[in-house]
Amino acid sequence: RRRDMLKPDIIRECQDMRHLSWTRVRNSSGTVGTYLKAFGKEGGKKIYYKLSNYDSVHGVIGHENVNEIIADRLLTILGIPHLSYQLMFARIIPEDKEVNAWICASEDFKEAGETKLALDDYYDMMKMSGESPLAFCIRNGWTDYIREMLLTDFLLCNRDRHGA
Repeated sequence: RRRDMLKPDIIRECQDMRHLSWTRVRNSSGTVGTYLKAFGKEGGKKIYYKLSNYDSVHGVIGHENVNEIIADRLLTILGIPHLSYQLMFARIIPEDKEVNAWICASEDFKEAGETKLALDDYYDMMKMSGESPLAFCIRNGWTDYIREMLLTDFLLCNRDRHGA
């Protein structure tokens, strides 16, 4: 667990992030999710940014970014390795409208040239005939990871697993 680029975990002073380009599609492999996203570079590291549920009429109407910080802190307490998040108040321009909003940031966890694939896609490609997703994960040695994921999802009432 690295916090070097993303410390402290909450920045309350408004940051000027108007340079970010927000889109529902991101330039990476794997699942995208349904919220506006952006990316940038900081100290040579690629940083991904997420905006909570947003629409151009009402602005930010969700609390998903706060959920990321809650999950981050819970996983730290439980000693479960995870991606760290930073919550920041920022001036941004989603869909051509300048607003102040809470956004969250995380470092790219992939090494240069590395890609990712959603678990459901990998399962579909590599499963044995009649093998359940859980049996597939156990066969591949991911039992502890799956237990941690299920525990975390249970404690947080998470239903946003999109593809995993």
